[in-house]
Amino acid sequence: MRFLVHSTQRAGLTDAESSRLYEAMGAFYGSIPEGVTLECDYVRADKLGSYSVLCVPDRAALDRILAPFEGLVVLVVVEVLTSLEAMADG
Repeated sequence: MRFLVHSTQRAGLTDAESSRLYEAMGAFYGSIPEGVTLECDYVRADKLGSYSVLCVPDRAALDRILAPFEGLVVLVVVEVLTSLEAMADG
């Protein structure tokens, strides 16, 4: 399954919360879980959010990946298909 994940840093994070956010980011990028592919990743120009496309085995796997970010970012998650997948679907 492929998901577009748009994350926006929650406004007003404390220093401790900001540290937790950067630790969670470092842990993810430092060791992307087996079976997960980060297909693309763009940081917003204001550096307060990102757009990522992740290919994961199932939604539960994505939820586990996103769990450390809970309360630190606002997430919008959309399941997506490649253009070829969409065309093949009819």
